[in-house]
Amino acid sequence: MGCGSGELALALSAGGWRVTAVDPRAPDGEPFVRAAVEELEAADHEPFDAAVAVLSLHHAGDIGTVLDKVRSLLRPGGVLVVDEFRKEHLADRPTAAFFYYQQLSLFHAGRRGGGDGASGGHQPDEASFESWYARISERRAGVHGERDFLAALEERFATRSVSYGPYLFRQGLDAEVEPLERKLIAEGGIRPTGLRWVGVLGS
Repeated sequence: MGCGSGELALALSAGGWRVTAVDPRAPDGEPFVRAAVEELEAADHEPFDAAVAVLSLHHAGDIGTVLDKVRSLLRPGGVLVVDEFRKEHLADRPTAAFFYYQQLSLFHAGRRGGGDGASGGHQPDEASFESWYARISERRAGVHGERDFLAALEERFATRSVSYGPYLFRQGLDAEVEPLERKLIAEGGIRPTGLRWVGVLGS
């Protein structure tokens, strides 16, 4: 759900999974459905074995309404996997500075262009770190935080696991940055901004 341009859906489909990928801006054709999750009707689908939400719950208007719909679409014992970012930890200034200066270095090396793209609207502002930090703080104010979606998830599903780790390397940086991000998290220099939650629908 919230499949975006569909890379994960196509990869799962190529791996042999039967996939229904839902997003109001989904691409045309199989396996995509151009709609919000809340618009799906359980009667139109066989119960799903699993649902995956990657960086989509923080945008949901009413998280409870979205998750109630997911519950209606899953079979008993079905699994929900949520991959999200922790906006509260991006407010930590050392963490934000790491993100900003890594992006700026790549930008000056010609390895990233402007625009929102993969950076999720967090591309560096050449004026100063302070102006960039103020801009992304304002942008984050309009999305749900970790506490919001974890409370809604735990009210409706049995939690199987919660893990925290790197996320910033996926947002306009470079895959080669991941080991450095992990190292700094382990050493306490920056905070883990990624969250992965797995839950199960009770019978």
